[in-house]
Amino acid sequence: MSFHAEIWEILNAGSPNEKIEKFAKFYAKFCKNEVEFEQNFEPIPLENPSYAKFAQISQVKDIKIQNKNLKKHNVDKNALFLHSVAHIEYSAIDLALDACYRFAGLPREFYADWLEVAEDEVRHFSLVNAELEKMGFSYGDFSVHDGLFEALKKTQHSLIERMAVVPRHLEAGGLDANFYLLSHIDEMPDKRPLRPLLEMILREEVSHVSKGDKWFRYECARLGVSSECFFEIVMRHYPKAFKTTRAINETARLQAGYSQSEIDKIKELQRN
Repeated sequence: MSFHAEIWEILNAGSPNEKIEKFAKFYAKFCKNEVEFEQNFEPIPLENPSYAKFAQISQVKDIKIQNKNLKKHNVDKNALFLHSVAHIEYSAIDLALDACYRFAGLPREFYADWLEVAEDEVRHFSLVNAELEKMGFSYGDFSVHDGLFEALKKTQHSLIERMAVVPRHLEAGGLDANFYLLSHIDEMPDKRPLRPLLEMILREEVSHVSKGDKWFRYECARLGVSSECFFEIVMRHYPKAFKTTRAINETARLQAGYSQSEIDKIKELQRN
């Protein structure tokens, strides 16, 4: 079976265990150069997220209402929090895999980078889900949203847009959110035990944004366009992308490849 065909099977796996097992076998073969790349490959559009097979997909506003009701019925709010983190990590597995599946004819380093990201996301998901299971729940027990999958669909046609929107914008936003949570975690005694896990995820997510930055700039150079197109791309898909009061994790963004001028522009967009 070819590289792309195997990735397609992993993407469409019907359960977390199946996805993780298939990925582990495939990644071991890839690292041994035992996978053949298909010539003249044409990707199939991904119409539905893999988690639709075992989780209820709802609108964010409906999930907030559901979660309020669950808390009233004594469902621990930390279980709901961990489930939301597990969902982000599981979605990120598919985003990394889809980058490998979707964009053909690139240097092998591109596929090695995103499979390495997928391996990290598998580990993150497994660790978070293990914490969730200690509380008597598992991924898929609560409703989820398909926001990250919608980002995948919006950028299926373009490598430059995928790299701009997903790792350079959405994952970079995760660096900010994680940093904010960690900076306030001492005020939340119930979440303090999660600090090591959240710190590990934050460290490794920096490298994911960095890989997105590398391949975004690679595609800018290949197409002969300025990297300043980042803002136009993101705001075309998400007009209110930078309308947030959350502080920017400048240190992490600089480590991941953002320039100071880009960070300054984000701050300016936040104010205006």
